[in-house]
Amino acid sequence: MTFGEMRLAIGQQQHQGRVVLRELIGRKHFYGVGALAGLNGEITIRDSEVLISSVDAGKPQPVDFDKGPSQATLLAGAYVSEWSEHNVPMDVTSNDLEEFIRQTAERAGLDTTRPFVFRIDGEFQNVRLHIINGACPVHARVHGLELPVDAKPYEARFTRVRGMVIGIYAKDAVGKLTHPGTSAHMHLIFKDDARGIELTGHVEKIEISKEALLQLPQR
Repeated sequence: MTFGEMRLAIGQQQHQGRVVLRELIGRKHFYGVGALAGLNGEITIRDSEVLISSVDAGKPQPVDFDKGPSQATLLAGAYVSEWSEHNVPMDVTSNDLEEFIRQTAERAGLDTTRPFVFRIDGEFQNVRLHIINGACPVHARVHGLELPVDAKPYEARFTRVRGMVIGIYAKDAVGKLTHPGTSAHMHLIFKDDARGIELTGHVEKIEISKEALLQLPQR
């Protein structure tokens, strides 16, 4: 299920709330990715657990969902109670990742012409991600725009990091669910060991290390 579109929320700044998050997590096993109303942070939902990260004084901060915002302007996901597991036999580069997901999904019998959610658990390399803060840095780069100071995102690069990717594979969904030149919308859940907190961010580039585990919805 999907709520909102990138071209509206990001391109046209129509980033009002479109779905109440509690309405989605009233049932178990929801997985999804999205952005808060106002583009004020990233949302990742893991088995009906809502994880939100925002930016405060240039630093990434977890947001207490029970005390904080309640609506997303953009969100895509699905209820998945059973997964098929697929070992990653080799390191997969960022350029090859979407094709690897597509081929694995087709072998698993999924219809890859329709959006589906996926999970990847393990170690990741050469990661680039951001946490949105009122405006999208990817959109700004594509269109040669300068972001105002008060809308600067948190941006990070990791040589290696362990965590979980939750994503939506969506063919031909640029402007709706994915950025230009991509077929997947992915968020990374990772731990800031120095502060002992869990954060989530929107993945721009990522490589999967050998022996990670790709999980796809069971047919």
